[in-house]
Amino acid sequence: MLKKPLMGAALVALLLPMAAPARSGGNVMLVTGEYRGVTRSVTVALADLNLRHDRAVDRAASRIRYALKQVCEINSARELYEKRDYKACYDPAMDSARSDLDKRIATARAT
Repeated sequence: MLKKPLMGAALVALLLPMAAPARSGGNVMLVTGEYRGVTRSVTVALADLNLRHDRAVDRAASRIRYALKQVCEINSARELYEKRDYKACYDPAMDSARSDLDKRIATARAT
């Protein structure tokens, strides 16, 4: 009974920042991928995370993975060629997002 409201709240917390313009600051991160010739982006909230702590970094990585699944349309990847297209979207987008996150972690831990 409590599971659905919690999932809804988690989804809102993840997607709510999409209503605000993306900034290059530490509060949000724009995750972008190209799936079948269409570039899509999702904003990932980071404002509530203290990236000095490993647990917060794990949470950020989880949010990024979830966002990339939306960007690269994992739900439509049923056939082999669709899975190939998904992987061609996901892998470079994850590399880019991970690089961005690593920079944010280094900045957070340097202060």
